[in-house]
Amino acid sequence: MQKILLAGSDFRLLGTRAAVLGRTGASVVCCSATEARMILEGERFDLVVLCHTLLEQEVGEMTHSIHRLWPKTRILHVVSDIAQERFYDGIELDATSSAEPKHLVRRTTELLESLPNHRIAETAGGVRRQEAL
Repeated sequence: MQKILLAGSDFRLLGTRAAVLGRTGASVVCCSATEARMILEGERFDLVVLCHTLLEQEVGEMTHSIHRLWPKTRILHVVSDIAQERFYDGIELDATSSAEPKHLVRRTTELLESLPNHRIAETAGGVRRQEAL
């Protein structure tokens, strides 16, 4: 099963986002930025989702650490308003997404599908599940 690490500073919002990301069939772990750094020291995730509630400095530090420790891990940044999306100077993200659930699931699925040796397949009811190739 693919794994997603979801980091942010609003735990009520993280719970909602975790439920939305669970629609991809991946296992989702929620945490703060500080907790994410510790978790990533010992565990690899297929995707790290950084919420808009994180400060720019936290996003920068986390992306740098992720690229150093796990170069194949994808990074998605959720922005509060896609129309006002800003790109952080010098921060390498694989994608950004609005917080709107359908858009977030679509962007997450695209990133998970782009991982080597994995495919996300449709199942009954539109729920997706992972299949190893």
